[in-house]
Amino acid sequence: MNIADENYFEDFDLDKVSKTTPLCIELSRLVGKLDPDGEMRAGGPSLDAVQRAWSEIAGDQVASITRSVYLRGNELVVILSAPNWAQELSFLSGEYCEKLNEVLGISSLEKVSFRARYLARLKNP
Repeated sequence: MNIADENYFEDFDLDKVSKTTPLCIELSRLVGKLDPDGEMRAGGPSLDAVQRAWSEIAGDQVASITRSVYLRGNELVVILSAPNWAQELSFLSGEYCEKLNEVLGISSLEKVSFRARYLARLKNP
């Protein structure tokens, strides 16, 4: 099913969405179910499941510098706040990939990539 299909959102019930849940979180959940071509992910794990698995596998120290995690095809992209960690963790990519496949009960994840992104800090006026 393609997101452009007119019946795509027929099962989406706004009454079931918490009134306090930010729209960006709900959109993230929806986008997490799509592959890069806008097609629904067939039998693959949801983005929420992948994020939970990453937090479990990464451990507290790595999870604390993880800013976001997203799927791009068969690759998990992990955005970190520390560039030196991104380089070091890239050497463990294969091990993380194996553990994630095991925890998620899949075999389709082929690669884990690490990227560093800086977040601007807001100054108090």
